[in-house]
Amino acid sequence: MLKINKIVLILYAVLLSVSILNSEFNITGSEEILYNVSLSGAVNNPGVFTVSPSTRVSGVLQLSERKFLNALKSNQEIQTSEKDLQQLQKKFEQYYPDEINKEEQIVDGSIRNIILKRGEDEIAVDLLRFFLLGDDTNNPYIMDGDIIFVPYKNGSVSISGAVNIEGDIELTDGDRISDIIELSLGTKPEARLDEIEIIRFTDSYQTERIVVDYNKIKEYHNSDANILLQLDDRIFVRNKPDFHNKTAVTVSGEVQFPGVYAIEEGKTTLLEILQLCGDPTAKADLYNSFVQRQEGIEELDPEFERLKTIPVNNMNKLEYSYFKNAIRELKGKYSTNIAALINGDIAENNLYLQDGDLIIIPQRSSFVNVTGQVAEPGLIAYYEGKSFSYYIEQAGGYDWNAKKSKVRLIKANTGKWIKPEADTVIMEGDVIFVPEKPEFDAWQFTLDSLRIISQIATLVIVVQNLTTQ
Repeated sequence: MLKINKIVLILYAVLLSVSILNSEFNITGSEEILYNVSLSGAVNNPGVFTVSPSTRVSGVLQLSERKFLNALKSNQEIQTSEKDLQQLQKKFEQYYPDEINKEEQIVDGSIRNIILKRGEDEIAVDLLRFFLLGDDTNNPYIMDGDIIFVPYKNGSVSISGAVNIEGDIELTDGDRISDIIELSLGTKPEARLDEIEIIRFTDSYQTERIVVDYNKIKEYHNSDANILLQLDDRIFVRNKPDFHNKTAVTVSGEVQFPGVYAIEEGKTTLLEILQLCGDPTAKADLYNSFVQRQEGIEELDPEFERLKTIPVNNMNKLEYSYFKNAIRELKGKYSTNIAALINGDIAENNLYLQDGDLIIIPQRSSFVNVTGQVAEPGLIAYYEGKSFSYYIEQAGGYDWNAKKSKVRLIKANTGKWIKPEADTVIMEGDVIFVPEKPEFDAWQFTLDSLRIISQIATLVIVVQNLTTQ
């Protein structure tokens, strides 16, 4: 969050530019009237200053020191755009080029508890209310002989949550919760006004929790609910749960109207969205359509994460099997049959949708991919009812080094690897993988055999020696 002086400086630079123009152009041509004003307290350059009648309190402070606005640094943090920040910097450099990169000790003066002494009267000046709320009564015009006293800043309160400006705000006598919310430029629409929380120190260490119903304060400003604030109070304005929760799913692929569709979690079903996005196109592959849930994509699998740190050679058979399956699986894929759902089997397949779900209706592939150790690997036109042997034959048959006993069928809709049988159903988009026989190294096989024979012979000798003793 950025400091409040950045937004105040934008307004201040505009005011100063008007003041500069007024000083450069004398419309009446008459002699200018000037006032003498004294400035004291927590400022870098106290003294007596000569100003025009059009000068406000903030103008005197600016004349005192080009860096007065640095005293605003710790008063409040705000959220503002990068564009506003750039405009602020340009204005500051335009009017105070000599002040850029100049380092001085900054006095932590107040901007909310300034006192303007005028004869016997003392006028309270709150420049934060002037700059943020446009309250010009808190930045009065100067009169001849005025004395401006700037005390040190004496603590603050903080406010966070569903307000337009979050951060620390300097505390002044008489501040109530409504004053701080006003200086935060009000609450946001999602604010929970019936339970604003204040955490207050009861001593140096202990705190108490105070709950305020701000609706009562809005109805009647002097309500008992509008309590006086104390030093270091922390105000929390919570959000209403699920306020205007913009939940939606995305439908992509072969439907009439793909795109984003609003849903209500726990109410909107898959079938409702499929009906909204129109009938599947002639190219749609309903058999391989699926729902992917973001919750499953982001969820970590601790066992898989553990196995990723272990070399494959150090895994046991069960761990290796789990690792292979985890790699092959599409994370977040929801187990439902969209083809059956569209064809009327609603009971088992009509799931309730969640925010971020992806409904994917792919294009029908019309082929089977035969890869690995076949004569002509590639895409083979799909024919319903044909077995895996048919597609291998269409790919030129097994190559000389094919390991026929290890042929695997990779299902397009699940990614599952299965050992195909003569009656295994082949679907569009499926992959038939024919692995290669491992190369046989006769010399290594001989060495391994001799090593095993030697170990057996040694074991036999040891056993014989033990039995003869």
